[in-house]
Amino acid sequence: MSVPDVRKAVAELFDRSSETYDSVGVESFAVIARQLLADVGLVRGERVLDVGCGRGAVLFAAAAQVGEAGSVTGIDLAPGMIDRTLADIRDRGLTNVRAMLMDAQEPDLPAADFDTVLASAVLFFLPDPLAGLRAWHRLLKPGGRLGVTTFGGNDPRWAEVEEVFRPFVPPEMIWAIVNPAGPFASVRNFERAAASVGFVDASSVERKHPITFADPDQWIRWSWSHGQRIFWELVPEEHQLEVHTQVRTALDRLREPDGSIVMIQTVRYTVARDGS
Repeated sequence: MSVPDVRKAVAELFDRSSETYDSVGVESFAVIARQLLADVGLVRGERVLDVGCGRGAVLFAAAAQVGEAGSVTGIDLAPGMIDRTLADIRDRGLTNVRAMLMDAQEPDLPAADFDTVLASAVLFFLPDPLAGLRAWHRLLKPGGRLGVTTFGGNDPRWAEVEEVFRPFVPPEMIWAIVNPAGPFASVRNFERAAASVGFVDASSVERKHPITFADPDQWIRWSWSHGQRIFWELVPEEHQLEVHTQVRTALDRLREPDGSIVMIQTVRYTVARDGS
């Protein structure tokens, strides 16, 4: 798939997800956002860019930390995300936040304009992650900070669920995820990638967050509400019922005594700074 096709596919995927994104009663993105901001340590009055802002998990928390003297700009490639986030900004009466439709890999913003660039669960959707890192480096003021989250390995207990979808996933998509030479294969690989475009003093921490689902139905709604919905959409219509049944069976085996399901999500947090 060409770069323009990848961008179009990602934009359309998240446009379809925007109505329910981060709004099905599962706390996951907010947990990651809080930890990322704690690691970065925003200062009141700072100018912040939130790349791939989605529905604002990082955006609004960052705005509260920098205060009225600061500002937070959110950009996203999906029109539905931006439309709904702009509505939320208006509803909250915020004057230090803006959201703009823009490509995360090639942001059309002034150079050296931000104290901090944040990107939570974004880089692995870019056609060229290194190009994205390079572009974000250009936007930072000298000595400015980068805060990024990426995902580590999957919860091994969920292997049965993943196997249900595997026959429908193109091999190149699987390879992009598991490629041992890729920038997301390890903390070391990612820190090397960041250093190659001018970031220094990279520090990474891998944390495990439990995500609790009330029941299999809530996990299914959640999986349709974000980028993971692509795996459902790869399943042909004639196999949807069969796959849905197999997924529910696998999820039932994961239930806790109270009927809930807990997934351990491994998240890598990396903070680095501009080396110029």
